[in-house]
Amino acid sequence: MNLRIFDTAADAVTALARLIEQKARAQDHLSVGISGGSTPRPLYELLGSSPMCESLAAHAITWVVVDERYVPSNDPQSNARMIRATLFDQGVSPSHRFLDFDTDLGDPAKTARQFEAQWHSFGLNALDIVTLGIGEDGHTASLFPGTPVLDVRDHIAAAVYVPRLEQWRVTLTLPVIQAAKVRIVLAAGESKAPVIRDVARGVDHPVTRAMAGEEQSWWFLDQAAASLL
Repeated sequence: MNLRIFDTAADAVTALARLIEQKARAQDHLSVGISGGSTPRPLYELLGSSPMCESLAAHAITWVVVDERYVPSNDPQSNARMIRATLFDQGVSPSHRFLDFDTDLGDPAKTARQFEAQWHSFGLNALDIVTLGIGEDGHTASLFPGTPVLDVRDHIAAAVYVPRLEQWRVTLTLPVIQAAKVRIVLAAGESKAPVIRDVARGVDHPVTRAMAGEEQSWWFLDQAAASLL
């Protein structure tokens, strides 16, 4: 595992924000996969406020939602709703594009197909960066243990029903995440320490598969999340 261990979650967030800013400055167009959840929210708040917001607005960026709960777009559980309220609090810059899952269609499979069509219309190939979270059960994105979406190889996005949650999700598929040029898990808190230890030992969790390969695969952890390594 390529580890970057920070004193606090805030330090990890700041480092990741600076990395995204540096990548945006270094190339003509940057594509970034962004995840939902409470841990990355401060990241989006930082990226969406001054002075970083103005810095990023000077560069072409496509922001891609990694996965989504199949709830209405205005539902408090919606990842895209949270991202719009933080990263795009001042609006989407004219130089930026935002690709999310249209959950208002009312059909998870149709939503995944529409997302995939828009991915191709944007001319996307491999993401330059994908930022991921990690669940205590070893899931990342909406790639949950034992779900059939883990075996999807021929699509950019797919719908999946998660029995434990009694909920439909839509998600980027495992090959798309694995193909990202840089993959980063951002994790904080003691509750994540056991599963991170599992990954370090090679336990076959979905996140282990997503982060397979040492090259350009990074873990941004606070001290608590790294406490069992």
